[in-house]
This record gives sequence, C-alpha cells and structure tokens, in this order.
Amino acid sequence: MAVTYGFDHVHLNAPDVESTAAFYERVFGMRRIRTFEANGITFVHLDAWGVRVTITSRAPRASGRGNAVDHFALHVPDLHAAIADLRTKGVEVLSDYAVTGDYANIFIQAPDGVAVEILSPATA
Repeated sequence: MAVTYGFDHVHLNAPDVESTAAFYERVFGMRRIRTFEANGITFVHLDAWGVRVTITSRAPRASGRGNAVDHFALHVPDLHAAIADLRTKGVEVLSDYAVTGDYANIFIQAPDGVAVEILSPATA
C-alpha cells in the first residue's frame, strides 16, 4: 500500500518570537492561531493559507537538528505589485528582479534570519 503525505507545518527558530511573528502577520497577512509556552520555550502558530508556520524561541542549533532552512517561497500573481507592497511596509528587497525559466523572483530577509523568496509567473 502506498503511503500518502500531507504538508503539516514549517518550523522556524527565532531569537525574538514576537517580533518575528509580527513580521509575518504584518508583511504577509498570516493569521495568528495561538501562542503558548512549553518546556520553557515560547511557541507561536501562524496560519499561512492552510499551512501552519511554527515559530519558537529555541536557539537555532538547540534542537540538535541544525538550522537547515535556506528559504521558503511565497507565490504572488504580480511580482511588481508585491515589490511595491513590501517596500511600503519597510521591507528591504535583497535581490533584483530575476527570471528563471517561467518564473520571476526576488528575495527578502525575515527577522529570524530565514530568506523568503517571492515569485510569480515571468512577465515581459
């Protein structure tokens, strides 16, 4: 019998859980599900359009699993509009508009040290 998998969550470690969660709420419109403490660690769960983003106060290497997140990507229909929106929110765009195959992208840096790629279909 084949095993089927479903995406459950992305887990990010952050030195300041509240400011990191506030960034994702303010910039991308993620919705806070809950905040709680367990074993001396603060957890914030955000809803990212049906996928949970978990942010904890655990030091990046304290989990024993390393800090392997390079980036995650968010899709938008119009990258130029997204760039303008990010700039009005005071977010620094780290890379120039680039086209790779059928997609255009940029990168921004979140306060937790994780890069966020914003991509859309490439336009002329």
